[in-house]
Amino acid sequence: MRKIGYTLLSLVLLAACSSKDVSSPDFTVKLRSAALHAGDTAFFDITGAPYNMTFYSGEPGKQYKYRTRTSAEGIPQLQFTSYMQNGTQANTLQLLVSTDFSATYDSASIYKATWTDITSRAKLSTGTNNTASGIVDLSDFVNGKPVYIAFKYTGQQNTSVQRTWTIPTFTIANILKEDGSSQPVISALADAVFTAVNMKGTAVKWNISTTQMQIAGGVANSPATENWAVSKGLMLNRVVPDPGTSIKKITDNGISAYFYVYKTAGSYTATFVAANTTVYDSKTDVKEIPVTVNP
Repeated sequence: MRKIGYTLLSLVLLAACSSKDVSSPDFTVKLRSAALHAGDTAFFDITGAPYNMTFYSGEPGKQYKYRTRTSAEGIPQLQFTSYMQNGTQANTLQLLVSTDFSATYDSASIYKATWTDITSRAKLSTGTNNTASGIVDLSDFVNGKPVYIAFKYTGQQNTSVQRTWTIPTFTIANILKEDGSSQPVISALADAVFTAVNMKGTAVKWNISTTQMQIAGGVANSPATENWAVSKGLMLNRVVPDPGTSIKKITDNGISAYFYVYKTAGSYTATFVAANTTVYDSKTDVKEIPVTVNP
């Protein structure tokens, strides 16, 4: 009898351990009070015992419906700073954009590509350090393909020393049309991954670091030179997927309430995502709660 009992117990344990299914999250969420004003705390009462739970407030940048998007319609705005030094040569730096560059960083490929000169859209230094370019609108280059931005330097052979140019900062932001929020396309110069290409003259070249790009021309009567610094391919309509906030993990105790402060008046959709997840299975459920925040 004892041997039979052990056998039955083993079979029960084996069956339990071999089950790979998880139950669906069974939970509810209710907003405790709908009378909210900007700066008030919204209390959400929660029932059930899901393994994990994530919260999206519904504010710009925290919306569940945008959790997976990587692009959105907006106005891509380029801004950089520049510093020109030495000499009297004119028109030595140009700002160019291409939508058909092959991403092969050599002179033949650069010359083969179509480049649009947008220098006139920016303010360049005339001798002052950290001269702000102002906002350079790149909307006309958004076409669903990578865009390449280049700084083209030209040094002439004449009695004046060739110019020195420094580009310390470079950013691009996608200003979303839906709410005016700013999404980073390029957050810093290093993110643009500029590559230097010498087209004419090897003595002068762009020196590119994580903090600046600089090209120092030659002395008077130096040979003519042409040098490019070309970015990586950039998706100008890029956005970062909206993240949620983890409010419960499987290792945490149960959760019966959650609170959040809405600082700005408006209408929001607060979203709670519950997930019962193991290495074998995962089941999720989503609850959306309308939230109105008065001034």
